[in-house]
Amino acid sequence: MRTLVLLAASLTAACDGARVYIAPIDAGAMDVPAAQDVVAPQELAAAIDTPTGDVPVNVDAPTPMDVPPVPTDRPALTDTPAPIDAPRMDVVAVADSGPRDVTAPDLVLGDVPRDGAPSGIGAGLSPDAIPDRRVTCDATTAARPPSVVAGSPDRIVLRGRVIASSGVIAQGEVLVVATGTGTSRVGRITCVAASCAGRAGYDGATVVQTAGVIAPGLVDTHNHPQYNWLPPWTPPRLFQNSDQWQSVPEYRAFTQPLRDNEGTYTCEMVKWGELRSLFAGTTTLQGAPNRVCVTRTLVRDIEYGADFEGIDRHRPNTLGIATVNAMDAMDLRADMDSGALTAYILHLGEGINESSRREFDLMLQRNMLAGPMVIIHGTALGRPEFDLVGRAGAKLVWSPRSNVILYGRTTDVGAAMDAGVSVALAPDWSPSGGPNLLSEMRYARYVSRTALNNRLTDRMIFEMATRNAALAVDRPQVGEIAEGRYADLMVIPDRGCDAYSTVVDAPTADLRLVLVNGRPLYGDAAVMNAMPATLRDRCEAVTACGQGKTACVALADTTNLLSQTAAEIESRLRTFATPYPLVPLCP
Repeated sequence: MRTLVLLAASLTAACDGARVYIAPIDAGAMDVPAAQDVVAPQELAAAIDTPTGDVPVNVDAPTPMDVPPVPTDRPALTDTPAPIDAPRMDVVAVADSGPRDVTAPDLVLGDVPRDGAPSGIGAGLSPDAIPDRRVTCDATTAARPPSVVAGSPDRIVLRGRVIASSGVIAQGEVLVVATGTGTSRVGRITCVAASCAGRAGYDGATVVQTAGVIAPGLVDTHNHPQYNWLPPWTPPRLFQNSDQWQSVPEYRAFTQPLRDNEGTYTCEMVKWGELRSLFAGTTTLQGAPNRVCVTRTLVRDIEYGADFEGIDRHRPNTLGIATVNAMDAMDLRADMDSGALTAYILHLGEGINESSRREFDLMLQRNMLAGPMVIIHGTALGRPEFDLVGRAGAKLVWSPRSNVILYGRTTDVGAAMDAGVSVALAPDWSPSGGPNLLSEMRYARYVSRTALNNRLTDRMIFEMATRNAALAVDRPQVGEIAEGRYADLMVIPDRGCDAYSTVVDAPTADLRLVLVNGRPLYGDAAVMNAMPATLRDRCEAVTACGQGKTACVALADTTNLLSQTAAEIESRLRTFATPYPLVPLCP
């Protein structure tokens, strides 16, 4: 979505008729086949209230709310848990502007594609989320419980099936060693092997028998976390390009609560979005505004050097190539060529008509197609454009569900791959995309089977959300389990299936453990509560689809809202809305 851009001031901009929030930059924050246990998803649990005292936070389900009615001729998307899913926004109901029908596009704003047909692939794909379900291939393996032997809080050994950069280790160990304290803490992987015994830091470490699949934390290269407290939006129809949906009154009404409350509640909005990612195994995220109340507290933020030991050669542009004038383009290209800019993350060609495709032509005119270019969406592009992208070494970030929800088609990633383009996968945002990257992986598999002749294997999809994603945005420190990489990891219960399929199939609620920078931040209560006491300080009880979990959100630092708990963040958001659940879909 073309919704946020980060500049050095707090202001409001008008772009193509849509008011866009320009987030404030806080200078202080920058470092310049299988049997199924359960097949059908269940509705979410009862509504929750803000907890007090020692009452666990229930992150499963929100309370009833008032939202504009969904047109009767267009069914709501299935990841909107009815009837208790939508936050109270007190918005005005708007008139139905017609059914979702890509054969009847907006003739005022749209135009005819150059080949006489809409761009992209997958006409007729369902926009609904793929249900969370548990897949078991070996009942004996699935029955094994995890265990923890507490030792040093700065050294952790994870044992289980490891998806390492070199391949899957059937029974392996990952040794994590952290150095430094506070925001200077750095946790790295120092050993990945069948056994790490004898390696420095191994003796006396905390040992976690995970009974799970140990995978790198997911890398989300396209998101807008500030919007992810909002529930899924049901558009009144399909569109031809991004300018169209941003200008319809239904979207304006839907997002009005955000505009009314941003600034005062920006930190809580972003933190909630980051928590929704963290609870789904995402440890590195793109698109968050740089605020000291958020940076270095939860997931890593791709654009900010403070999260990567000061390495800051990244710039996002969500407003599009039309905002880049010729002089700026010259400076950007010079920075690309010199290495000062290694990832320019640009929303480009988001749509299925010719005006969307012409954005690519403008990028060429601006001489900006080079290796650091990271194209978000590219839905309007075809093989001729992807040939040029591939030759330049530029990358593509694919958000299939968001494309299908808004445009009825998605990017032709088969053509991109044939042209040698590296493709990353990302969910976009909750209003019109997947609820998280785990869910988006399953949707990508559905697109592959339905529209790409089953081209994408589960391993390929996994790598689109890990290694490919990290390399696309030049953050090689994450996205793989290898010595020297940051210790950003997730653990999923091992049910005896293929390791990569285990990740793609994993229900969000079943994540056993998530580490960022070598610190356990979220996981099963039984695992988290057995960790050394210093790792559990200021952690709190939460639930996910009825399962007891523990989340470590608050820091000891009381400045800049860093000491906020998940319960406090939720309470603040509830002063004007009910936030969309941290874990919205249950198996």
